[in-house]
Amino acid sequence: MKKYANPASVVALLWALFQIWMVYGSPLELIVAVPIHVMFGVMLTFITHPLIAPPETGPRRFGVSRASDYLLVAVAAAIAVHYYLNGETLITRIAMVDLPTTTDLLVGVVTIALVVEAVRRSLGMGLTTVILVFLVYQFCGPLLREVPLLRIIGHDGQLSRTFFETFIDLQTMQNEGVFGIPSIVSYGQVFYFLLFGAFLQLFGGGQLFMDLSMLLVGRLRGGMAKVSIVSSTLFGAVSGSATANAAVMGMFTIPAMKRSGMSAEQAAAVEATSSTGGQLMPPVMGAAAFLIAQFMGIPYAEVALAAIIPALLFYLALYFVVDLLARRNNLSGLTKAELETDWGSVLKRLYLLIPVCVLVYQIMAGRALSSATLEAVWLTVFLGLFTRCWDGLREHGPAGLVGAVRSVVSDSVQALDSGARSAIAVAIPCAGAGIVVGIASSTNLGLTFGTFVTTLSGGMMIPALLLVMIMVIVMGMGMPTTAAYIMGAILAIPALDKLGVPQLSSHFFVLYFAALSMVTPPVALAAFVAGGIAKADVWKTGWAAFRYSLAGFLVAFAFAFSPALLLQGEWTKIATATITAAIGCYALAGCVAGFLRTRNARLESVLLLAAAVLLITPKLTASLVGLVLLAVVLGGQLWRRRAADTASVSTARQE
Repeated sequence: MKKYANPASVVALLWALFQIWMVYGSPLELIVAVPIHVMFGVMLTFITHPLIAPPETGPRRFGVSRASDYLLVAVAAAIAVHYYLNGETLITRIAMVDLPTTTDLLVGVVTIALVVEAVRRSLGMGLTTVILVFLVYQFCGPLLREVPLLRIIGHDGQLSRTFFETFIDLQTMQNEGVFGIPSIVSYGQVFYFLLFGAFLQLFGGGQLFMDLSMLLVGRLRGGMAKVSIVSSTLFGAVSGSATANAAVMGMFTIPAMKRSGMSAEQAAAVEATSSTGGQLMPPVMGAAAFLIAQFMGIPYAEVALAAIIPALLFYLALYFVVDLLARRNNLSGLTKAELETDWGSVLKRLYLLIPVCVLVYQIMAGRALSSATLEAVWLTVFLGLFTRCWDGLREHGPAGLVGAVRSVVSDSVQALDSGARSAIAVAIPCAGAGIVVGIASSTNLGLTFGTFVTTLSGGMMIPALLLVMIMVIVMGMGMPTTAAYIMGAILAIPALDKLGVPQLSSHFFVLYFAALSMVTPPVALAAFVAGGIAKADVWKTGWAAFRYSLAGFLVAFAFAFSPALLLQGEWTKIATATITAAIGCYALAGCVAGFLRTRNARLESVLLLAAAVLLITPKLTASLVGLVLLAVVLGGQLWRRRAADTASVSTARQE
């Protein structure tokens, strides 16, 4: 346990215990609990992301810069204590009526500064720059009303002490701004799912997903690439993080894909794309999906159900791409000796899927996500303890029980530590994005941007959707999916509402492009992680991953026009849209792989792309035209292949 005595682990464990106490102990009001949650994230960020990185080799000295890190940790802790001690005042005060005291203003300013610095350290300058621009806009927006060309984006605030007090009030003394919906979702839902993912991983869930995938698809054509897809789907369904998915699963799948004959860029692109799809796959889908439920005021189960068909179509298209690439390059599957596992070993560990199934059932039943997830955690621990005690008793007798209990306790503490550390990637961007949300709300920037998009697109749907797509992808470059989704939602949803796009479709449209920014050059974080593991050219990897993920782009536009793919509407329309979209994914895979039954001519690739667009479009007439185009290309390739086979046989006979 000595390794948990370092300051980062102490803070991480205290954070995890605080979150558990909020479920089983005496829960605090949100205006108190959420600031404490955020400050834990800030403290852990300053410890794990120092101002000046220590040298990789040589002695590590406690200098001035490191002392400043711990000074900021102490300030963040003091702010958390301030909110706890002043909880009654914060709960009973009347927002925007009871003016903040001097202490409140000081705490508010320091809180915003700490959050911005924590964002900079943990995420870089991408989101930090956006926050700073919005802060400048908050205070300079009234001046823009006097500039003719910029009048449209100005707002009506008045630069005064009252204006400043109102800003601090909204940002740090209510469940708006820093402590608004994004941070509430991080505190009340996402943190617990991250804990569950950490427990499942440490008790063998990640290895189970890998072994199960190898047995299911490993011996098929292009086996390891298909293993990457299935394992990343399973792991992503509970981790909800593209970069974590790529890092964990890529360590196993990418070297194996390279050994099977795939280039480093192809192997990394397959892993990056399949890992990105994990953010779109229920039940977890990353923090952004929880935000959809919170923003729309609907149960999370409804969001998870709506996500099923689009996520499966995304992975189906990737599976078709991998299969056709394997056919084109004659890549074989794994041999029985290369599988390194067997059904007997996997069946013994299938009990690890029980907590996942129980969690999914409780989500669909409408249970509170925090308590449902913690129950899945305790079930994981219980099953792990039972199996380890049984194995220890059989192998070492009563002495084995002691070792089994020690290993379970050690892994549990490590999981609490790991889960809390991973929560930095959600809590900090949510707090930072909350600043932007508060500013956009108080200045009506969302409505202003909506008017701008509507005017620029001429009120036409496709140009407006393209503008929103570009904006969200640009926002997502170098930014976590959660932050990119929040930015897109506050700015783009009002514009899509004006165009008549259903609200659920609008949120999913933004979510998809926030997620796909992870594999969209020039800054494709998931592709960079996978490319680093593969030792591949990250630029080529990014473009390959972009091509492999094109199905996500088309599906997003499809449910923007018709919500059938989101399980909205009549079942006949849902079934028809799903079947035609699945065929469209096959056509798209043929275009991306450059191969259907033989290598594509350039015209055939163009026809396949057109067929994919028409088939995925949720209109029956368009889908029928796309089906005809696919049939023409497929028939032509079969005829060319048969002619080539006949010619080769004839040549062989003559020889």
